[in-house]
Amino acid sequence: MTNKQSATQNIQAKITENLESAFDAVIIERNKYYQENPGKIPNLDSIDSIIRSSALANAAISGGSSLVPGPIGMLAIVPELVLVTRNQISLIYDVAAAHGQKEAITKELLAAVFVSAMGTTAGGLLVVQGSKLLVRRASLQVFQKLVVILGGKITQQALKSAISKWLPGVGAAAMAAWSNYMTRKIGNKSKELFSKQIVQNDDVADIELITPLDISVKDNNNEDRSSEYEKIQILINLAKIDGQVDGLESEFIGNLIDKADITHGEKIDLISSLGNLERQHFDTKSLENSPDEAIALLVSLTLLAKLDGRFHITEKLYIKQIGKMLNFSAADIEEVMAS
Repeated sequence: MTNKQSATQNIQAKITENLESAFDAVIIERNKYYQENPGKIPNLDSIDSIIRSSALANAAISGGSSLVPGPIGMLAIVPELVLVTRNQISLIYDVAAAHGQKEAITKELLAAVFVSAMGTTAGGLLVVQGSKLLVRRASLQVFQKLVVILGGKITQQALKSAISKWLPGVGAAAMAAWSNYMTRKIGNKSKELFSKQIVQNDDVADIELITPLDISVKDNNNEDRSSEYEKIQILINLAKIDGQVDGLESEFIGNLIDKADITHGEKIDLISSLGNLERQHFDTKSLENSPDEAIALLVSLTLLAKLDGRFHITEKLYIKQIGKMLNFSAADIEEVMAS
């Protein structure tokens, strides 16, 4: 096992360990708060404001993280990842409360909504039927599986965002943008699900166990390399869009190329591309079905565009074009660019 794999496993183990108690803790904490402050229970009109405030708060937490390059260095920011995740669980609870669904909340339901928002099926635990949300009973084993899946997804997203490969000082900005986007996504998914009538189903749900390594660690196969190569080429094209590649942009992309898990020949190709102003052909097929890779690219495009302190209209249009190719909605693209 490589140091990278070991560090990744440690990150996921720590996150998963904290998640096991976080759901119960949030329910107890929020219930107590609303019992003591009944006038503070949110309503439907306040949901968007709650989501926005939570996203900004989590961005501030992540943006203040002190990042050390590499997966081993990322172990140091696990407490921040855990705090952001706990805030996101609280957001799900608050959105449910705003919809008058507070009494239906269980730790299993919170976990299932969270997993669904992360783009992974909750294994039949939640079933949408028109205006109803069917919720199957979850055994302790099912809940533990959900926690493993969620811990893996959080780890995967943190690492796939390529934070460890970005320049010092840029990594924290990337994490802030990432947290902002994901918190909004979780809030909006919660808003969608809790707007439906919750119907408890006595059937016991079961889900396929996905292990940490299945989710967060992959062999360095050709598909992974192709995806990383294409992402860097798309970034290079953005840097060229104003007819020049300045020093900061060149350093940013050069660092990515140096750290990229691609062949030596591919690195030479990218360095050559960076050295001329002709925009190269790229293919997004390897990214279109990988939400984690796609959002990582969208965030890094925005960061690269803002490196010089200006965000030109041509850069915005290019990012919108890429976002559309990656199947993001116009609203999602705007949110990432505004982060």
